[in-house]
Amino acid sequence: MKTTSDWAGGLLAVWFLAALSGTATAHSWPEQTIRLAPNGAMVGKPGFDRAHSETGTSDFLIPPNGRPGGAKILPDDKLVKESQRKLTDSSYPANFPMLSVAPGDHVAIKYRENGHVSRADKTNPLKPVNRGTIYLYGTTENDLSNMNLMDVHLKWTADGKGGDGKGKLLATRHYDDGQCHETKPADGDLEGIGDYRKQFVSKADALLCQSDIKIPEDVAVGKVLTVIWVWDWPNMNVQGVAVPPASYDATSGETFVTGPEMYTGVVDFKIVDPCDESLGEVKGPTCASAQNKAAAQFDANQAATTRGIASQMAEPFLVKFSQAGFDVPSATADPKGIPFSVLIGQQPSQFPLPASVLSAQNNPGAAGAGPAATPKPGAGGDNAAGGNEVVVTITSTVPQGMTTLTVTRGASAAAKTNPPKPRAIRGRRWNY
Repeated sequence: MKTTSDWAGGLLAVWFLAALSGTATAHSWPEQTIRLAPNGAMVGKPGFDRAHSETGTSDFLIPPNGRPGGAKILPDDKLVKESQRKLTDSSYPANFPMLSVAPGDHVAIKYRENGHVSRADKTNPLKPVNRGTIYLYGTTENDLSNMNLMDVHLKWTADGKGGDGKGKLLATRHYDDGQCHETKPADGDLEGIGDYRKQFVSKADALLCQSDIKIPEDVAVGKVLTVIWVWDWPNMNVQGVAVPPASYDATSGETFVTGPEMYTGVVDFKIVDPCDESLGEVKGPTCASAQNKAAAQFDANQAATTRGIASQMAEPFLVKFSQAGFDVPSATADPKGIPFSVLIGQQPSQFPLPASVLSAQNNPGAAGAGPAATPKPGAGGDNAAGGNEVVVTITSTVPQGMTTLTVTRGASAAAKTNPPKPRAIRGRRWNY
């Protein structure tokens, strides 16, 4: 089976050179896509974002800096930057192609953390602990020229009936995926997060973050699925807020947004027949000749650099909020899915972060929803000897019911204990 290609290495090399010049100053946007096999392995050559650029910054900030009247989101704020609004023949040149996928495939959408994970507490102390929430919206209406942020964000719903009905919410993700980090900048690792993850999680100098999603099973072959990536990264009035609220109204309460800050991007997927030869050895999940099993056999012994994230492949909505299909009053997340949940309600003042904080990180990438806690340094980690299977049944927040994920990992990391009952962390409502 072919896995990640030299394309990914080239993208990381560009990142390394940029980071070596000093502290990261760019923000984030989706840059690369890749298919995920049922065992979580990245397979085939990667695809890229619409109108991909290898030079400069490609982020799109809402609201823009310097807006008269202050940082407020307006009803006519466009959804994405101008170069990504229309899908044209030049949107995906031969060297930055669109990824071909089958209905039901899992894919990873990759982005650079650019310091927003590895040094957020010191340089941006009022940001949420999950480093912001990513909303992923899907549509086969590929021309986004006439779409505004408020037409889509918090309007399109998981059941496809919200807003104008032109698309649906596919997933919500924590910006910090629990494993990504930049290479050490010239001014050092201010918080210790990068060094810790390099040693105990990624085993690499740097690792791109990822938002893993499932391609809808009902999207028609021959269509192009457009996915809009919306990163909500506001400033809060206090430190230690778990996740950003999901509302445009009501600023009362103990915690609220003092400054909105959102970034968006676009990736497209060519939908092909599940048995199409372009998919390579790993066919789509509904291909009759495919040997893929119906339940995901996720292998957590794989290197973090070449696999998806178990919890994301099992659960579409890591952050839930009040809308169709979600019975919650406000933005809510299970703390075990937030890598630095130990910092919820805290105001860290010691930098680099102490070992007690760094070693307490949740690692949704390796253990996913599995019953074992993240191994402490020296406990064997992802590459522990031996192996077995742990079957974990997760209640999905979409109407379809239950999702079964089988996690295979080293014996030392697979103690069979009951998973803790989820606890809700609620954010307060806010407005602009």
